Amino acid sequence: MSKASDATETPGTRLRYANQAYQLVEKSDAAKSEDIFELAQTFFELGEPKKYFDLSKMLYRKSMAAHDQIRIAESSYCIGNYFYNEANYDSAYYYYTKSEKFLLNIKGRKSTAAFIKNIKADILSFKKDYVQAERLSIEALKVAKQEKYDLVTYNCYITLGNSLAGLENYDKAIEYYQKAIGVSDNLKSDSQYQALRVMPYNYIASVYRKKNDPANTIKIAKQALAFDDFKKSNSAVYCYLVNNLAYGKFKLGDPTALKQFTETLHIADSLKNNPIQITSKTYLGEYHLAHGDTTAANGYLKQAQTQAHRFHIFDDELKILQLLAEANPQEKSYYSNRYIALSDSLQVVERATRDKFARIEFETDEIETERNSLSLKTEYLSLQRWIIAAIAVFSIVIIVLWYVNQSNKAKTRELLLKQEQQKANEDIFQLMLDQHQKIQEGKNIEKQRISLELHDGVMGKLAAVRLNLYAMLYRANLIEDDAFSSQIEEIQSVEQEIRNIAHDLNANILSDNSDFIAIVKELFAKIENHSQIHFSLEVSDSVNWDLINHTIKINLYRVLQESLHNIEKYADAKHVAVAMSKTESGELEVTISDDGNGFNTKQKKNGIGIQNMKVRAAELGGRFEIWSEIKKGTKVSLIIPI
Repeated sequence: MSKASDATETPGTRLRYANQAYQLVEKSDAAKSEDIFELAQTFFELGEPKKYFDLSKMLYRKSMAAHDQIRIAESSYCIGNYFYNEANYDSAYYYYTKSEKFLLNIKGRKSTAAFIKNIKADILSFKKDYVQAERLSIEALKVAKQEKYDLVTYNCYITLGNSLAGLENYDKAIEYYQKAIGVSDNLKSDSQYQALRVMPYNYIASVYRKKNDPANTIKIAKQALAFDDFKKSNSAVYCYLVNNLAYGKFKLGDPTALKQFTETLHIADSLKNNPIQITSKTYLGEYHLAHGDTTAANGYLKQAQTQAHRFHIFDDELKILQLLAEANPQEKSYYSNRYIALSDSLQVVERATRDKFARIEFETDEIETERNSLSLKTEYLSLQRWIIAAIAVFSIVIIVLWYVNQSNKAKTRELLLKQEQQKANEDIFQLMLDQHQKIQEGKNIEKQRISLELHDGVMGKLAAVRLNLYAMLYRANLIEDDAFSSQIEEIQSVEQEIRNIAHDLNANILSDNSDFIAIVKELFAKIENHSQIHFSLEVSDSVNWDLINHTIKINLYRVLQESLHNIEKYADAKHVAVAMSKTESGELEVTISDDGNGFNTKQKKNGIGIQNMKVRAAELGGRFEIWSEIKKGTKVSLIIPI
C-alpha cells in the first residue's frame, strides 16, 4: 500500500502495486478504512476512475455499517467526485450534499463543508441556476473567511463572478474576479499557483468580450499572458487567454487574429480538449464569415456545432446556430428553428434541474432529520442503560474500595516489617564492612612487617653471605672462576627479587583509586628497562575497570607479574602481547602471548609460579590455561567472572 502511494515511484510502478493492493482489499473484509481511502486516492491520481469509484463505494458501505461519520463524509465526497467527472451532475450533487451534511456535524470540519458547498454552487452555475449558485457561494464564503481558508475563499469569488456573469451583471462579476486576484497572492505555496493566479484574468477578459469591449479584452489577456510562459507550462490556459486576445483583435480588425485562432485549434487538437476545439472553430468560423469566406466559415461552424451537441455544451451550440443562420441565408429558417427548439428545451431542463436539486436538498435534510430523531431515541435508551450501569458500578466501587482499604492496611503492616528487616540487614552489612576494614588494616600491617623483615633481615643476611663469599673467592684467587661467579650473581638476583617483593608489599601497589592499566604499563616499562623484550597491550573499551572488584585486579596483576617474570627468565622472547577483553557471556578474558623458546607442557612439571597462577584463578572462580610448543612460544589464558 505504501509503495502505491509513494509519489517518488513512476506511475507504472505505483499502478502495479496499487492493483496488487486492490486484489487483497477485494478478498478481505478486514481491510482498514484508512487503507481503502488511501488506495482510492491513489487510483484517482493515476487516472483509474472505475477502481476509484469501486473503492469509494466499498468504503461508503463499510462506514455506514460502522456509523463512522468521518468516513461516510469522505466516501460520499469521493463518489460525488466520480459522478462530477462523468458529468452526472444529479448524482454528484446528491453525494456532495450528503458529505456536506455529515461534515457539518463533525467538529473542526466546517471549512471542508464550505469547500463542498462551493462545488455544489459550481454545479448550479453550470446548470444556469445562477441565483441558487450565488446563495450557496455566499454561505460558503462566510465560513471560508471565518476559518481563514484562502483556497475556498478564492473558489467562492470565482463562482460568484461566474454566477453574476451568467445573470449579465458584468460589473459586479468583474468586482468578484478582482477579489479572487487579491486572494491568489496567499496561494503561492500551492502547486497550481500560476493557473490560480491567471484564471480570474481570463474570466475578466471573457466578460469584456461579452460586453463587446475588445480593447479591454486585449489589455487583460496580455496582462495574464505576461505572468508565465503558459505555452510551455499550461497549454490549456494559454489557449483560453490567446482565444480571448485574438477575438479582441478580430473585433478591432487586426488580421493577426487568424493566425492565433489557428494556433489554439492546433494545440487543442494535440490536447484532445473538446471545449477549446469548439471555441477555436467557432471563432475561426465567425472570422471567415466576417471576411466573406462562407465556405471556410461553414466548415468550421458545422464541425463546432456537431462537437458541441455531442458533448452537451449547449451555450456554445446556440451561438453556433446563430452564426450558421447568418452564413446560410437560404437555410436561415432551419437554423433559427433549431435555435428556438434548443433554447426552449434548455429552459425546461433548467427549471427541472432547479427543482431536482432543491428536492435533493430537501430529501437529504429529511434523511438527516430522521437520522437525528433515531439518534435521540438511541441516546435516551443509552442514557437509561448508563444510569443502571452507573448504580451498579457505584455499588461495585464501594465494595472494591472497602476491600482495597483492608488490603492496604495489611500491605502497610507488611511494609513496616520489611523496613525493619531491611534496617537490620543494613546494620549487619555495616558490621561486616567494619570487620572487613579491620581485616584489611591487619593485612596491611602484616604486609609492612613482612616487607621490613625481608628487606632488613633476609636481604641483609643474603648480602652479607654474598660479600663474604666474594672475599673468600678473592683470597683463594677464584674470582675469575665462572662457576663461582655465576653463583654470586644468582645470590644477587635473589636479593633483587626479595627487594621487589618487599617494595610491593610496603607500597600496596593496587590501591582502590589506582589506574589498573597505567600500573600494567608501568610493569612493562620496568621490564623493558633491563631487557630486550618489547610489549604490546590491547584493552577493549567494553571493559569498565572502575566497576571491577579490587580483589580481582590484585590477583590479575600478580598473575601478569608472575607470567612476565617467567618469560623474562626462561623464554628468551623478543615480543610479548597482552590482550584484555570481555567474552560474549560478560567474563573478563586476559591472554599473554610470547614468541620465545616455548616448552613441552606434557613433559615439564609445573613450577610454583604456574601453580600460584592457577590457585589465584581458582580463588576468583575463573579458568587458567597454558599452551606452549618448542620454538613456537607460549600463550597463557585467564578467564574471570566479573
